[in-house]
Amino acid sequence: MTSMAAAEFIAGGEVLARCRRRSELTQAQLASRLGTTASAVSRWERGHVEATFDTVQRAAATCGVSLAAVLREPAVDQHDVSLLESTLALTATERLRRLVGHVRFVEAARDLVHARCPP
Repeated sequence: MTSMAAAEFIAGGEVLARCRRRSELTQAQLASRLGTTASAVSRWERGHVEATFDTVQRAAATCGVSLAAVLREPAVDQHDVSLLESTLALTATERLRRLVGHVRFVEAARDLVHARCPP
């Protein structure tokens, strides 16, 4: 069991967004099914207004998603997403050049370590 100190806080709007994305609904579609507006769903998801637990439960049920499963998902690191997106925007040649650069860096570091600390 996870202790409270190690537990990660996740806002209701983030849970709501995960449920909606899992069910491949737009904000407008989810709003219609919940009897609210797309702007309300957007405000919840962006954290401008905190969604109630009841709303989050109803959204999960509406999306056909297990709330427990969504809460167990690891958080997405936006920095990692940004790096992935920028890498995918490169051409295959640019990605290969970047990889070769990384390999050269690792080889140079290895050589430096071996020079300072021979086996």
